[in-house]
Amino acid sequence: MDEITSSNPPPESLPFRRPADYYATPLGDAKPLFPRWVPFGCGTAAIVLLIIIFVGGIFAAHGGMGELFGFMFGSMQGEIDKMFTKEVTPAQKAGFDNEMKTMRDAVRQNRLPIDQLQPLLRTMRDVTSDEHVTPAEADQLTKEMHAINTAPPPKAK
Repeated sequence: MDEITSSNPPPESLPFRRPADYYATPLGDAKPLFPRWVPFGCGTAAIVLLIIIFVGGIFAAHGGMGELFGFMFGSMQGEIDKMFTKEVTPAQKAGFDNEMKTMRDAVRQNRLPIDQLQPLLRTMRDVTSDEHVTPAEADQLTKEMHAINTAPPPKAK
């Protein structure tokens, strides 16, 4: 009994190679698990991804953040419009949309520093946390955006 034998040897017609079979074959007979192009394809994909991130950083540093934040506020406006309750009047909705459009244009043209938007973003988070925007909350958002839109531009450093 020096040798342990299995009563059920593995079938030879498996649709895949088992790792044990791969490692048990002599080095010269082992067929690679992956095609030769896989390391080159993954390496190329990683390089392309790094280039995209690098170019995105350059774009963001030269004014692209305004476009990005403009897009973000546009999608937030659409989500908030869906959350208005039935009690929110059409005039309140129109006032909200007008102030949001004015603010988005200022952000897109880099006339509005992002740090001025922090209180508004907190209020938006708090107001939309229950996924319902009441008339009082709509007025609060509109007033905060109006204050941001009418504030004097910050002094250049």
